[in-house]
Amino acid sequence: MKTLFIKVLLLGFIYQTAPAQEVANYYRVWQGFQRSDISGAQFLGDLPGFMRDTIKMYEGRALSNYIVVIPPKDSPDFLPHEFALVALTSEESYRYIRSTSEGKRYADRHWDVFDKKLSKSAPFVVYDDTRVRKLESNVSYDMFGQPLNWSLGHTVVFVGIRKPEVSKQDFMARLQNHIELARNVMSSRGLHGYIVVANENYEVAYLNWNSKKSHDSSVASDAGKLVFGDAGKFMNPLMYQEPVIYSGGSVELNKVYQAK
Repeated sequence: MKTLFIKVLLLGFIYQTAPAQEVANYYRVWQGFQRSDISGAQFLGDLPGFMRDTIKMYEGRALSNYIVVIPPKDSPDFLPHEFALVALTSEESYRYIRSTSEGKRYADRHWDVFDKKLSKSAPFVVYDDTRVRKLESNVSYDMFGQPLNWSLGHTVVFVGIRKPEVSKQDFMARLQNHIELARNVMSSRGLHGYIVVANENYEVAYLNWNSKKSHDSSVASDAGKLVFGDAGKFMNPLMYQEPVIYSGGSVELNKVYQAK
C-alpha cells in the first residue's frame, strides 16, 4: 500500500510539473463502431461532443495532437465508423489522467457513442524488423518510433480495403512487405511519421511528411509510383486525405479532422 501511494504521488508530480510539450511520445489508436441502437445521423450528431470532451480531457496536460477519421457512407460493414490517433506527450501523463475520477468518467463517456463490445484501442507496437515476424490483426505499429509533432509538416491518412480475391492471410503478409517498402523508400524523401493499423480486412495509415512539397514530389516520383502501385495490387483505396482543422463544430462522413 505504501509503495502504491508513493507511485501515485510520483505520477501526480510528473503530471503537474512536466512542461507543456508538443512532441508525441505515446499514442492511443482507437477504432470505434457506432452503437447499434442509434442511427448514422445520431452518431454523427453525438460524435462532436465526444471529440470536444477528448480535447478538453487532455489539452494542456498530455495532448500533442488528435486526428479523427470518419469513413465514407459506402464503407464495408467490417470497417469501424471512426478511427482516432490520440498523440500524447507521455504514457505516464496519460495513465495518471485516466486514473483520476475525471478520467474514469471520460472512459465511460465512450459508450454514449460507441459499441462497447466492438470498439477498442489497438495495441501499440514500435515496429522492429527483427522482432515483428508477422503482423497481427487489430494491432497498430509505429514504423519509425521517434518523437514527433504531428501538427508540423504535412499529414495525410490512407485507408485501404483488402481486395476480395486476396485471402486474409495473404493480405497480412503483403501488408507487412508494403509498409516496410513504404518506410524504406520514403524515409529519405521526407516521411518521418508512419503509424499503421493492421487488420485482416483493411489498413489505416497515418503519415507525416516534413513538408507538403516533399509529399507531393515523392508521390509523383518513380519511388512513389512503386509504393502506390504495390498497394494497388492487394488493396482498394477508400480514403487518402489531408486533415482539416477541427474547430469544435459538426462533422461529416468521408472526412479527416485534426485538432492541434
